[in-house]
Amino acid sequence: TQKMGMLKTILAALLSFVFLMAGGNKLTDAIHKPTHTEMVNDFKSTFGPMWAGIINNDLGIPADAAIYKAVIDDGSKSYATMRTVIGAAEVACVVLLWSPMRELAAVILMGIMAPAAYSHHKINDGKMVVPCVLLALLVLLVLPGSKPATGGKKKTK
Repeated sequence: TQKMGMLKTILAALLSFVFLMAGGNKLTDAIHKPTHTEMVNDFKSTFGPMWAGIINNDLGIPADAAIYKAVIDDGSKSYATMRTVIGAAEVACVVLLWSPMRELAAVILMGIMAPAAYSHHKINDGKMVVPCVLLALLVLLVLPGSKPATGGKKKTK
């Protein structure tokens, strides 16, 4: 229905703002320096080592593998590579949310939010609710039954 399409457009706008800010702050300190600094520190001290352990030990991908160096850490143990890949994916998905590939963007973002929720649960920092809510909103965005609102022609009688 048209009302559902309008709601999905509003939801896409809200999610766009959230992921532009989250992804942008992962990439640069130009948006909000304290948030960027917190993310740099969190990835270096907590999230990077946690996921490195999962990837190295549970998945059996060694730290010297090319894919590990390209996506997780370049060997510096800062996990800036991981933070940058996630931030760039979030920002790129914001663009895709406004294209015919809206559902793909939402699924990619779900793939980022599920591990984010797990990460916050695992370290028990009380921030798990944010990625869970975003995950739920992304699911709503891809539910079938409506198209995004468009500025189409008005019907005349």
